[in-house]
Amino acid sequence: MLSGRLRAMKFTWEFGRGTQDFEVPDHLYLGTVEGAAVNPLRDLEGALRGALERPIGSPPLAELVRGGDRVAIACPDFHRLWVRARVWLPMLVSHLNRCGVRDRDITVIIANGTHAPPNYREVRMILGEDFPPNVRVVSHDARDEASLRYLGKTSFDTPLWVNRHALEADHLILTGAVVPHAFAGYGGGRKAVLPGLAGMKTVLANHRRALSDTPGGGIHPGARPGVLSGNPVHEDMLEAARLLGPRFIVNLALSEEGDFLGVFAGDLEKAHAQGCRFVSQAFRVEIPAKADIVVASRGGYPMDLTFYQAFQSNANARAALRDDGEGIIVMVGECSQGLGPYEFRRWFDLGGVDEMERELRRAFTVAGFVVFRAALLCRQARKVMLVSGLPPETVKRIGIVPHRSIREALLEAMDTLPGGKVLLMPHASQTIPSPAC
Repeated sequence: MLSGRLRAMKFTWEFGRGTQDFEVPDHLYLGTVEGAAVNPLRDLEGALRGALERPIGSPPLAELVRGGDRVAIACPDFHRLWVRARVWLPMLVSHLNRCGVRDRDITVIIANGTHAPPNYREVRMILGEDFPPNVRVVSHDARDEASLRYLGKTSFDTPLWVNRHALEADHLILTGAVVPHAFAGYGGGRKAVLPGLAGMKTVLANHRRALSDTPGGGIHPGARPGVLSGNPVHEDMLEAARLLGPRFIVNLALSEEGDFLGVFAGDLEKAHAQGCRFVSQAFRVEIPAKADIVVASRGGYPMDLTFYQAFQSNANARAALRDDGEGIIVMVGECSQGLGPYEFRRWFDLGGVDEMERELRRAFTVAGFVVFRAALLCRQARKVMLVSGLPPETVKRIGIVPHRSIREALLEAMDTLPGGKVLLMPHASQTIPSPAC
């Protein structure tokens, strides 16, 4: 117990493949940020079939494809196992079969973005053990220039290199999940193209739009969760997707527990926009007040495999924190695979935020941007802590306080801010806090 004389609420959070227990004294507990109570779909297959037959802003899929057509499907990668493609992707393939498209004419492209291509075991985890064997499966590799084709530039001057298999098909279907995104506003829709099917040069040029227009200005004010209008990252992604010209999208909304809540299929923009409106209503959560201490997690495996992933919820956590720079953020993520698939260490060694931003503007990298955002967070709070399995000396380099347990981190936070009110965000990447007026 935190104190023999104080009553405390007990919590158990996912941490990697395991759990961690901790307590918050009743008088300090401000609340838990959770999505709205939306009933899960009772019949996912029926909902998917209905969305394909009565799509948003598009003719039904059956009117767009016919026997003999080659169809490519962009599928979420291993780092998005929570989207559970293994459940609904076989249903989409079966629907294409009923439209006359044979398995041998279907290619599934695992849209890895800048992640490394999955191994055989991971592919089976993405698709499921019973996925149709005659459907061709290829894995996108952003670094393999021989597998990419050039389509021109967006108005943001982003060069668009995309996977050749997406271009070789007669029809391209994008799939994914609509969820708040740290700097692209929302996932889903156009993100299956950029970064999903894009080359590394394209991704870096696009993600650089998340920086402020003014050197030294940090993050662009429009590049944040839940914002599409005026968000240069989103607008550039959308232009890129239009250049590729997908025929149809299938997007899903899932609860924090992994239940399917909605299916949004049809036109690239219109179906995605409807999914975003649904998710905004379900996951934009009113909080009683901004907190002194925010404890934020992405919900365990597989969303906390790396530092890169664990910190994807930092913008939502910051939005729930007091504005005077005196609050404390506790980020939670096991990081069992270390820092991530990128060259992180030199960015940790640069030291300060100003040095990082100058280097990013000179030569943008995904690793640098992730570390920059984490370091920038340290300027906006009295303390930023990370509960993880990372080496403590690595975490300390950018001003973050390392911990092994949520309990220990909370004790330090409450000792630093006696009487500080605590807000919990167990699925922080999915929930957008909105302080009550």
